[in-house]
Amino acid sequence: EEMKAHTKKLSDLRKNEDPRLSFSTPEFREAQRIFTENFKKNFGRPVEWALVRKYPWSTPTLEKLEVPVDVSGNPWPLD
Repeated sequence: EEMKAHTKKLSDLRKNEDPRLSFSTPEFREAQRIFTENFKKNFGRPVEWALVRKYPWSTPTLEKLEVPVDVSGNPWPLD
């Protein structure tokens, strides 16, 4: 009985919700997929900062790279 009252209260709260704010809509999933793909490619910009490990036993530190690289680690074309 208590659980029924609780679920009814939750459904009443959801009644006034804007469906555009839902994270399960196809539009949101598509936007999230596009953002994730671009994030993996660094939004088409060169990587200038990276976690660099000087020696195999040292902890990685965030350092500015001398030469910008792409996400695969290849040198970024400067022209």
